[in-house]
Amino acid sequence: MTKATHKGSPRAVGGPPSGVQKDRETTKKETREALVAAGLAEFAERGLDAPSLDAICARAGFTRGAFYVHFHDRDEFLECVMERVFGAFLDAVIATGDSAHDLEQTVSRFADAASLAGHRHARPLALSIDLHRVLDACARSPVLKKRFVTMFSGGASRVADAVARGQQAGAVRRDVDAATLGSLLTILALGVVTSIDMGVPIDFEGLRDTALRLLTAPAER
Repeated sequence: MTKATHKGSPRAVGGPPSGVQKDRETTKKETREALVAAGLAEFAERGLDAPSLDAICARAGFTRGAFYVHFHDRDEFLECVMERVFGAFLDAVIATGDSAHDLEQTVSRFADAASLAGHRHARPLALSIDLHRVLDACARSPVLKKRFVTMFSGGASRVADAVARGQQAGAVRRDVDAATLGSLLTILALGVVTSIDMGVPIDFEGLRDTALRLLTAPAER
């Protein structure tokens, strides 16, 4: 016999109360973020290969069981970390939405971000992993390589949008294809950051000024 329910007492229908569900979702998100932050810190300090999953989990304060709730394997975790690094770099250089910057501002912002990248102690955590280590991991993993190509394409598209806005405003020369120039500048940006990681001396102000002279539309006579 089913126990009678007292009139007026709350009844659970369709799962836990919304507040409990929200707390669970928040906790799950916080756990994932803690693991990613721990991975960023470990990889920045020790490279991509040395840190074990146990070390990453211990740094985040969770077990391997918690790790596998959020990530299928190490490659999936590295993919997430790589997205965070690449995304943070793009966001530092190219604004989005109503405040999107034109190409001149994008080039200047990149020069500033690249200059900061030359000082490891001053880098934000998400930008503290050497790019050449990320590229090395991509070379070994088809999954990471595919994801990197997708992120590169997205970054090049964002730069191409800045080029197109500059061309429409008459600030950027119109005799170049926006998409091609977007890809070229993104490749240049990756090359500059990799060079910084390898200790190649770079004149950031000179690089910025030269790029702007090459890209700026000539004044009408």
